[in-house]
Amino acid sequence: MKDYYNILGVNEDTGEEDIRRQYRKLAMQYHPDRNPDDPAAEEKFKEVAEAYGVLTDPVKRAEYDRARTYGGSWQHTSEQGGFTYSQEDILRDLFRDPRFQMMFQSLLREFQRSGFRSSSRFVRQSFFGGKGLFIGGLFMFGSLLGPALLKSAGKQLENRDSVLKRVGSTIGSLLSGGGRQADVPASPSAPSPNDITYLMPLAADELKRGKTVQVVADGPDGQEMLKVKIPPESRPGSKLRLRGKGRAAKSGRGDLYLHLEQA
Repeated sequence: MKDYYNILGVNEDTGEEDIRRQYRKLAMQYHPDRNPDDPAAEEKFKEVAEAYGVLTDPVKRAEYDRARTYGGSWQHTSEQGGFTYSQEDILRDLFRDPRFQMMFQSLLREFQRSGFRSSSRFVRQSFFGGKGLFIGGLFMFGSLLGPALLKSAGKQLENRDSVLKRVGSTIGSLLSGGGRQADVPASPSAPSPNDITYLMPLAADELKRGKTVQVVADGPDGQEMLKVKIPPESRPGSKLRLRGKGRAAKSGRGDLYLHLEQA
């Protein structure tokens, strides 16, 4: 039986707000683009969301705590103290939760600012193996449907046409070019208006020993994934320059900068 408290690095007394902060930190830490050489990172990325889905759901958390207390397993019934939700059950319930949708939209913007994948396709692939999520016959684009699109429990969804119009508005604020990664504005000190700056949060030990990350850039033939080596002994506030990987324009293509921050 999984230890969700251990997975999130919290304990039985930790409240929802602290659990939310810890999840955001770990979701950024285990994003696959931040760990291209770690095959286990993608599963950890999904697993911390699973743990968050259990520990922020009062019903699931109570059932899980009983299962831990009485030694229940995934196979046991709830009367025996078991916990019967699969990972897919937990994730689907989580992405239907308006509170999580609101928080996850903010997290997706953090992914964008770091140059990591954050599109609806990435969400579907990472959490549902590329399959969509349906709610009452309405296809849900990853988690990008805003919480305002859902009504309170027991009430029906809004008129389908109205919802779809608002979906377009919501997704448009996060994505550009039909799902392509939105550019992050260049920093004020950038030498060219065609430059792009991504914020790259790294832990102190990652700055010290160095780390390989992946970032998304718009290439001449569409999006390209760049693998970048953060040098050892890097300092917070420093920038790495990738020549010719910035925004394309008539005046020429700018550069892409990684602005290193200590997470």
